[in-house]
Amino acid sequence: MKKLLFISLFFFASEFVVAEKTVPSKLCNTFAECMAKSEKTDIYRKKISLYDEALVHYKKTDSEILRARALLNRANATIREALGDTGYKGEIPLKVTHKPEYKTNQFKKATADLDAVKANLNEFSSNERELYEELRNLLQTK
Repeated sequence: MKKLLFISLFFFASEFVVAEKTVPSKLCNTFAECMAKSEKTDIYRKKISLYDEALVHYKKTDSEILRARALLNRANATIREALGDTGYKGEIPLKVTHKPEYKTNQFKKATADLDAVKANLNEFSSNERELYEELRNLLQTK
C-alpha cells in the first residue's frame, strides 16, 4: 500500500512539474508588450525576465533586428546585474555580490547573446554598436 501511494505521489508530482514548465508567464503577452515593459523599469533582474519573455513571444513578423536588440539589451542587463548593479535608482544605490560560479554562468549567457547579435551590427544605431563594444570589453576584462 505504501509503495502504491509513493508511486502515485511520484507521478502526480512529476506531472505537476511538467505542467508548470509549459504554463506561459504572466509578465506580458506579446513581444512588443514585453519590450515596452522592459523599457519602463530600471531593475536589471526584472529587465532580464521581460527580455526572456519577449524572446519567448518573438515571431518572424516582429523582425530580426528587434530580436537582436532584445538580445543586446538582455546581455547588457545580465552583465550589469552579474557585476552587482541592481539598477535601483533610489536615494541609496543598491549593490549586490554574487558567487563566482553565478557570475561565470551569467557571463556565458551574455556572451551567447552577444554572439547572436554580431550578425546584425550593421543595422544597429551607433549607440547600440557602442554598447555592444562596451559589453564585449567588460566580458574580456572579467
